[in-house]
Amino acid sequence: MTLRAFVVGVLLVAGFSSLEPYSGFGHGWGGFGGSTFPASAVLVLVVLSLVVNAILRLARRGWEFKRSELMLVWCMVTVGTTYPAVYGRHLYAQMATGPYMARRADLAWEEDGALTHAPEGLVLSKSPKSVAARQYFEGSDGRVPWRHWVGPLGNWFLFFVLLSVAVLCAVGIARRQWSESERLMFPLARVPLEFSEGGAEGGFLPRLFSEKGFQMGLIFTGAFRLLRALPLFFGGTSTIQIMLPMRRIFAETPLAAMSFDDITFWPQAVGFAFLVPADVSLSVWFFYWVARMELLATSWLGLGNIGGTYGSLMGWQQAGAYIAITVGMLIMARRHLAAVFLKALWLRSADDSAEPIPYRLAAWGLVLSLAGCVAWYCWHGMGILGGTMALALVMCWYVVYARMVAQAGIYSGRTVWSLPRMVNGLTGGHGLTGPGAVIASIQDTLLVTGGSAFLAPMAINALRISDVFPKRKRRLLVPALMAAFLVSLVCCTYWALATAYDMGALNMSGSWAQVREPIWRYKAADSIIRGSTEYSKCHWGPLAIGAASMSFLLFMRARFYWWPIHGIGLLTCSSWNAHRLWLPFLMGWLAKVGIMKYAGGRTLRSARYFFIALILVEAAVGGLSTLIRIASKGLVPGF
Repeated sequence: MTLRAFVVGVLLVAGFSSLEPYSGFGHGWGGFGGSTFPASAVLVLVVLSLVVNAILRLARRGWEFKRSELMLVWCMVTVGTTYPAVYGRHLYAQMATGPYMARRADLAWEEDGALTHAPEGLVLSKSPKSVAARQYFEGSDGRVPWRHWVGPLGNWFLFFVLLSVAVLCAVGIARRQWSESERLMFPLARVPLEFSEGGAEGGFLPRLFSEKGFQMGLIFTGAFRLLRALPLFFGGTSTIQIMLPMRRIFAETPLAAMSFDDITFWPQAVGFAFLVPADVSLSVWFFYWVARMELLATSWLGLGNIGGTYGSLMGWQQAGAYIAITVGMLIMARRHLAAVFLKALWLRSADDSAEPIPYRLAAWGLVLSLAGCVAWYCWHGMGILGGTMALALVMCWYVVYARMVAQAGIYSGRTVWSLPRMVNGLTGGHGLTGPGAVIASIQDTLLVTGGSAFLAPMAINALRISDVFPKRKRRLLVPALMAAFLVSLVCCTYWALATAYDMGALNMSGSWAQVREPIWRYKAADSIIRGSTEYSKCHWGPLAIGAASMSFLLFMRARFYWWPIHGIGLLTCSSWNAHRLWLPFLMGWLAKVGIMKYAGGRTLRSARYFFIALILVEAAVGGLSTLIRIASKGLVPGF
């Protein structure tokens, strides 16, 4: 960890955060984030390791980036992608949609509805005649009316900073328990760690390049990408898409009730499935099919109104599983948590000299930042009950998602349970005030369902990587991560608003994020305010099934070492991502089990390097494709 690595990290975060709105949101040329294994970080790692280090070593030996420096840049870039990938993609449209769309005759939001109850300091305006909102969607001369945006943005940014501090403190407390006591695999962290190992100790290439398995992986994945890009060499406008049309295959059959979606093949997921334990990869595809059978059974029983991937059965069942595993993790870590908080109260001494965040700072930071978030909710009219429940559910999602990434390599995760449905349903329709309904609906997109690149999994991977830093410098990692987050917040905000006011949000490529999703969220808030039973009903049956199933799986795993099925698959069994993850995880599981059964440890080790190469090449080429499309202003097709 050096000053030059920090400066490089800040500059790269600023660059990617500025390009993301212009390319990803505006013109549809591709983005650099979107998952917890972002293409931007992989591309930076590859270029610094193979190109920049070679040039620096030729200039003078010893000038090249050391492993700890590469890992600091990696951590900063990964954390820096979280704001543009989720918050930046959705926040500004959510703030402007209320006043702009309220002019439509079919959306009576200003008649004691969502716009009337929207907190004054969180939306761009409460008047349907707002010029700033109209220009955001329709475009103007490119000049941003900052005087209308500064106040609401400041309120949202305060919450994001408080929540980010809470997340960093929470994962800082969990790091030793997960890394040392439970020995989780951290597959997303292992890939950059193994790639950067030995890169600065001699030679021009990292140690991995001497492994035959890695070399074979590079050749195979490169050839695979070239094969998919062949149409581009003959005048085509897109690469060959590997897709299995499951929805169309089963559309007119009795199995249509299983709610299949078309599968777009993700090669990276095969690699991560191979890197995790076999029981974990088994659970991901096994529970996907269990969920399909559940949906089929509900259709046969005439309960189709609660079925489907995004129906009440899957949503409330998944919520029950999330709550149960959160309680289970707290129970498993009870001794560690007791040691942390007793030290925070000066009642016990615990050794935290090797921790990136001192226990006392982490504990008090977590408590105070969470209290600040609740106070923020109350200040904006959400109420202490609704605010506390919403915050508890958001933190539950973040901690569980971090666990899914650290244990199962789920680099692209989504949930189907809804924040306003959960808060309002669990309180019998009394948990959300009018302003609370608007806040919870907007935050459902911003904090829960709007993407996959959230801070918690990025942060836990960064803290796991901190083991390569000298002990005396590990405490500098968290300030560097917060600096990366703040830089990305500022740069993304400036360029996202500049792009919108230049071309108009209605003309931007992300119509789902800019138009359809915000309208849907305001409609949901309006329904809650008007007392719709759709959002006040709690489905106790599916909730209990999810909680009981997860509790049973946790008990069996804790009591019987031979139990073959992991409960983590229950968390991922139904979502947009689940349809695209189950087949790669099946393939990764079959590859690992087959090698373990019919080959030796040497083959298993070579296969590990093969899949690391697959993961790196897929991500790096994706990032390179986006850069070339930006440089050519979209003239070069994505590859």
